[in-house]
Amino acid sequence: VPGIVLLLAPSTVETIMEYFGFQESMGGLLQVTYFAGGVVGALLITHLMQRFTAKEIAISQVLLLSVSLLATSLAPWYPLLLFFFVIAGFANGILITFPGVYVTRVCGESSHHQQSLLYGFFALGVVTGPLLTNMIISNGLSWRFAYAIPALLILPLSVPVALASFERLEGVRKLSRSVIRQVLDFNRGLFTGLLFAILLYIAAESATSMWLITFLKEEHGATLSAAHWILTAVWVAITVGRWICAHLSKKTDPYLLLMVLFSVSGVLLLVTPLTGWSASVMVLYPLIGLFFSGIYPFLIGYVAWFPPDLSPSVFTMFLAAGAAGGAILPYFVGLVNQFFGLAWGMSSIAIPVFGAMACVYWVRHHVIRGVTEGAS
Repeated sequence: VPGIVLLLAPSTVETIMEYFGFQESMGGLLQVTYFAGGVVGALLITHLMQRFTAKEIAISQVLLLSVSLLATSLAPWYPLLLFFFVIAGFANGILITFPGVYVTRVCGESSHHQQSLLYGFFALGVVTGPLLTNMIISNGLSWRFAYAIPALLILPLSVPVALASFERLEGVRKLSRSVIRQVLDFNRGLFTGLLFAILLYIAAESATSMWLITFLKEEHGATLSAAHWILTAVWVAITVGRWICAHLSKKTDPYLLLMVLFSVSGVLLLVTPLTGWSASVMVLYPLIGLFFSGIYPFLIGYVAWFPPDLSPSVFTMFLAAGAAGGAILPYFVGLVNQFFGLAWGMSSIAIPVFGAMACVYWVRHHVIRGVTEGAS
């Protein structure tokens, strides 16, 4: 369900810009507001877990997400649309973050494997979003239906949540200054290295999704329908890749897999927009998705290295950092697109990928001994 909503902004930004009559710098605010709400939602997870059961958290946010998306679809002015989209981002941020927190607490050392499976199905939802939007817009319907229809589909899709039984998560401590101090005391290098790695990676993933349709349409003359299919292919590759990575993580050190995924995806992101050949661009972006696939679940799998009573807070801070990256970078890429050209804007997305790779390398080679000592 939250996967379907994640790419609504990238899938509709081109038609919304045309509808309201503005350029990329304003269009980028659509993703900024969504992720701004997501930051707040992620940071409140541990507070909600102390007051409500897992089922109550999930169902309440499903209802809030449905209502806010319906309101977004009806907004007559762009500022009002952005306001409702903040609320949608808040609810969806919780729905994306909370399952990962739950899995981290329940699965412990198998977290790398289980997170890959969990967020593989999340990616399957992300694949559905552009497909649904493409069907709506290509049939001549307004972009407003791309928000209204998912708002209604969310309700029946969430019935399994209402029927499922959840374990109670005892001993969860809410995020506070004292908890942050304890996390830093446990291993400051591990925490800060992974925090910045997640921030930079989500920023790159979000910026790629946000501007790919515009890049394909404006630079390579793709139809809006064809561009949606390429974005869908990117997330199909991410979905399949996460299931593959879940299998590989049982046999290979996730760090080694991460280095390969970072290296290849970074090089492809740098080179692909500058090739100028439409056929290669349309093939290479799904390949980028394949190498993007395991980065996020492997990174958050390292949350299991923290003590169980601190891991929910660590997880929420990591997800909030990712949402912050997702809010900021697409906007600045939009500015580069507008003033320096779409090819340079899309190519610049490689920079945070290499930055995230450097963070993980630093964590592995400078703080892993401290992690072992802290865990003991």
